[in-house]
Amino acid sequence: MSDSSLRAEFDRFDSDGNGHIDEAEFSALAQALGAHLSPTEVAVAFLAIDVNGNRQIEFGEFSSWWKKYNA
Repeated sequence: MSDSSLRAEFDRFDSDGNGHIDEAEFSALAQALGAHLSPTEVAVAFLAIDVNGNRQIEFGEFSSWWKKYNA
């Protein structure tokens, strides 16, 4: 998936358009992209992806994780 396609998907799930996704938005986005994660896996992945600890995932954080997840 290209960066622009991944960004479009990220933006689609950023329901309030603030440039961040919360845990529920992350779960829905991951599922839509084919990553079928259990609720526990979502929680663990969310904490790992949120490298700056602001309890939200920015596109750069998500993109880095997605590339590793699909490697």
